[in-house]
Amino acid sequence: MVTKIISHRGRTSKKSVDNSIQSVTNAIDSGADMVEVDVRKTKDSQIICFHDSDIGGVLIKDLNYSDIININAQIPTLEQILWSTKGKISMEVELKESGYEADVIAMVLDYFNYDEFVIKSFNYLTIKKVKEIDEKIHAGLLLGSDYTVEQLKAVLRESFTLGKFTLSQADFISAHYKIFTAGFLFKFVRQNIPIQVWTVNNADSIRNLINLELYSVVTDIPETALEIRKNLSDV
Repeated sequence: MVTKIISHRGRTSKKSVDNSIQSVTNAIDSGADMVEVDVRKTKDSQIICFHDSDIGGVLIKDLNYSDIININAQIPTLEQILWSTKGKISMEVELKESGYEADVIAMVLDYFNYDEFVIKSFNYLTIKKVKEIDEKIHAGLLLGSDYTVEQLKAVLRESFTLGKFTLSQADFISAHYKIFTAGFLFKFVRQNIPIQVWTVNNADSIRNLINLELYSVVTDIPETALEIRKNLSDV
């Protein structure tokens, strides 16, 4: 298996603003296999690419898109990103919230074939909804959102039971790389479930993970990861 290299929010050595048209253009130029973007819905039902739940202390869901671009003109709609990337790179769309799964799916399918994109979320019910809408969509369940005792308990529970993963009908698990390196995903490994890890920015760690032939690696340094993968394949 060739481990896919995914540009995290369009991050590359050029250090453009995350989730922007320029950043995904940089990811395309870097040669990355895929580019990841985060999506949220505005008050006036625009799907935008933005990571945080708020901007300037106001929730995205309480702002119209016109308000948002007045604050930061580099924040694009998902459709603008899709138009900019169609036919140039595969997409990984992370749903930061639930409730607009059908809108995102319809929009992405206007630009991309099924084998050209994946959808991810930390919410297993969101992924379940995606699969209910269209089972042909390749979807991943994210694991390990923060460093709290409750989160650790959730990770351990999922690692032993695969409960939410199974209920979500996800095709792959997407975990923080430290969860994988700590051995917590042993049951996923045993059952040959595809594993994605994020966000890996250490060259030695990237090399080790590619050697293990994981499904994919999300990184802020795709150029480095691609060079490592090339060198390993040339050996």
